[in-house]
Amino acid sequence: MQFKIQDLQSELNNMIDNGDDYSKIYELSVKLDMLIVQYYNELLGRKNPN
Repeated sequence: MQFKIQDLQSELNNMIDNGDDYSKIYELSVKLDMLIVQYYNELLGRKNPN
């Protein structure tokens, strides 16, 4: 999962650098945030609240 997070971070940075559409940047940012929460919940042994 760490590599997926890193890939999305890189993709998000590229979108920001390229001035992509704000709604697409926001959508990817939300996906990235959710993945990070999931990663830390798994790391800490918590169940997914969703």
